[in-house]
This record gives sequence, C-alpha cells and structure tokens, in this order.
Amino acid sequence: MASGNLFNNSSEFVQFNTLQFQTNDENILGAWASCYGVVANSNILILTLPQINHPNVSEDVKNNALGEAHLMRALAYFNLVRFFGPVPIVTNTADHIQNPQLNTNRVEDVYQFIENDLLFAVDNLKEKTRGGNYKDNARVSSGSAKALLAKVYLYQKKYTEARMMAEQVINSGEFKLLSTEVPGTEFGDLFLPVYNNNEESIIAWQWMPGIYFYGSSLNTQYAGNKNLTEASYAGVVGPAQDMINNAFEPGDKRRKETFMLPGDFYPKLSASANFDGTGAVTLGYTMPAIDQDGGTNFAQGSGAAMKKYVIGRSNPAITGAYTGASNGFTSQNTYILRYAELLLIHAESIIGSQTGSTSDASALASFNKVRTRAGLAPKTTITFDDVFRERRAELAAENDYWFDLGRIDFAKAKAILENQDRGTKEFPQKITSLPITTLIYPYPANELLANPKLREDPVPYIFN
Repeated sequence: MASGNLFNNSSEFVQFNTLQFQTNDENILGAWASCYGVVANSNILILTLPQINHPNVSEDVKNNALGEAHLMRALAYFNLVRFFGPVPIVTNTADHIQNPQLNTNRVEDVYQFIENDLLFAVDNLKEKTRGGNYKDNARVSSGSAKALLAKVYLYQKKYTEARMMAEQVINSGEFKLLSTEVPGTEFGDLFLPVYNNNEESIIAWQWMPGIYFYGSSLNTQYAGNKNLTEASYAGVVGPAQDMINNAFEPGDKRRKETFMLPGDFYPKLSASANFDGTGAVTLGYTMPAIDQDGGTNFAQGSGAAMKKYVIGRSNPAITGAYTGASNGFTSQNTYILRYAELLLIHAESIIGSQTGSTSDASALASFNKVRTRAGLAPKTTITFDDVFRERRAELAAENDYWFDLGRIDFAKAKAILENQDRGTKEFPQKITSLPITTLIYPYPANELLANPKLREDPVPYIFN
C-alpha cells in the first residue's frame, strides 16, 4: 500500500497513503512480531534437531529439516532488514526472554547472516524437479534457497554472485513459467488454489482453508464485493490510481489479471447474483458497470477492483472447498518468490548496475520470457529501468514494489512517490513533499519501550 500499488481510504491505513509512519501502528508492530516469531521458531529447530537420535529419523531427514529452518530464518531476517534496517540478530531466543535489551546489528552483518543461512540451506535441502503433482512441490528445495540467495545478492548489488546463483537455478530446469512453458495454463492460473505449488512457485506460504487465521484472507480483502466471497465483508483494499494508470503497457495481459475494470470477464470465478452475497452462485463473472451504490467508484473509490488473489465463491474444482463459517479463509498460496521474478533478477544482474543497459543474449532471453508471456513485444536492448518497470507489472500487489523503491537511489524513489496519484478516482491526491528521508519503517513503540538499545547505533555482529 505504501508503494502506491494498493489503496485503502480508512483512518487505519492513512499513514501508508501519506507515508507519515507512526511507531504505535499495529501493522508495523505486526511486521516486526511476525518476523521475530519465525526467527524464534527457526532457532528452536536449529538448536534441537541435531540432538535427535532415533532410528526412524535419518540424517537426511534431519538435514533437510534444518535446511528448511535456516531458509525460513533467512527469509524472516531478509524482511526485517528491508522493513527496519539495522535489527538485532538473535540465534537463541531463550537467552533474551528475561533481558530483551540488545543492540541492533549493522545492515551489512544482517545480510551476511542471511547469506550464511541460505548457503546452509542450499547444501542441506533436497534437490527436486517440479512436476504436475503439485502436492509434491509444496516444500522448499535447494533450488528455492539458491533463488532466494540470488535475490539477496541482488539487493546488495553483488551482481556477479546474483547472476551465478540465478543461472544455477535456471540451468537446473527445476522451475517453469506457467502458460508459455506449461501447456494448458495461463498467467491468471497462478492465483487460483487448484494451481497451488505449480511449476513456477519457488517459495510460497501454505494456508489451511476454513480455519480462522490459518487460511488466507486475501480473497476477502481484495474482492470488490461480497458476491465474490464467502465472508461477511469485502473490498478492504482497491487498486491505487497510479497502478491503474501507469503500471501496465497497452495490451499487457497481466493488467486484467491484476485488477478488474467494468466489463472484464473471468470464466473461472464464481459469484452470487447480488452484491450482498445473496442469490444463485454461478461460474463466470463479469465486473458490472455500476457498483452496489449505483455509482462507478467500486473498491475504495478506485473505479476498479483487485483481481490478483481473488478466487471467487467456493467452487471445489477451482478454489478448493471453503466456507463462510470463518469469514471465508481459503487455501490460496501467497507467493514469496516466483520463477518469473528469478528471470528478472537474472536479467538485472547481467546489466550489473542501476544505470546500465545490455544486449546480452542470456539477459534478453530471461527478460523477454516474462515480457512475451504478458503479450508484449520482446526488446533487443534492456536498461535497469526496463527491468524495474517489468518487476512492477509482473509482481504488482505481491508485496515487492516498496522494497524495490527502497533499493534504488532515494532521490529517484522520492520523485516516483511524489508523482503518484494516491487518492480516489474522483478525488486525486499527491504527496507534495515526501515526509520521510528513507524507505524503512520506524521501530515499533512497544519494542522501543522494552529495548531502549534500539535507539543506539548498530554494532558489529560477532560471527563464530
């Protein structure tokens, strides 16, 4: 939302529209707490698994489980360092329960810690080839760790290492693009539960349908009206005006699969006859010309509605079975990393800077695979800005654009953010002067109270 891809007009999320972040915001606290929760659980596994000595638990099984734990801890710290900058590195959570006051560590040390965890995961996770039996694809692999490591290298501008790791994954043949490399599929299938853990999925959150907070709520959050949900509400977010008007080139097939406009038809979505969720449920949905209020404002006043991660009413053949008993929580995976992104990482790593360009054949091959799947003409030369724009279109509403803005020159990011229309369809609004000087969030107020050392300068981490 802060990046200008999504929009919510309520007071709860206003700071993500204005970028006037508050330390007492529950969403910022949630980001911190959830990441450190993953760190704590990973630490327990990393410390206790080696102690298991049972004839039914082989070393291969233990090593693979340890690889998973190291990957998850790395992912948590990757999110923490991108959200907050310097953060404390904790390897034994129990050591700090009684005294949670500890210094933050330098950003470069956090990244080194992430690299170390991912290199361990590369060496200990199983290798696999993704196939049509999607249940077998759910767990991460050595290739998953390599792909995430390529992204981590890219964020540090370690272009040679990022290219090497990306090419190892590409050359392995483990992953494929849906649609162009998997016959009988299309781009929009990426965001339907029947295609969970498909050939393109590298890392994804796995959800349990019908159980409150164990399932994904994105169908409810993103669907424009209750007729597309099994819940008591809908339309918590809508597409932002800047994404509607500037993220996609004419003819880009991804636009229709990212957000809906009146008249768009979706043959795989089931919806009820009435906006309030009542009436007969039928397969095949056309976004109407008039919204439930008799106007054309639709979700959050955007004049449109989200499509990505919207799966419609329960239809077991497409969505899996889920109900309204727990507000329509679904089994739809949430992507952390897709093969399409890895191809763009590969192309960017060959460009090798945020100002350069290339006509390298392998860079063009990776870039144009993503672009031509979207129905766009291939390019013969690409710049960093080409890849940057392609990343926004490909990964829109997948929680990456804010981080992409955070890794480019701040003056450039500032200009992009100040040029965005961050209002509604009827009431445009811009940030005339960006109120922040860096694209990282403040530490949560509760954490600052519990650990005043967060205010101190970061210290080097002592690696064993």
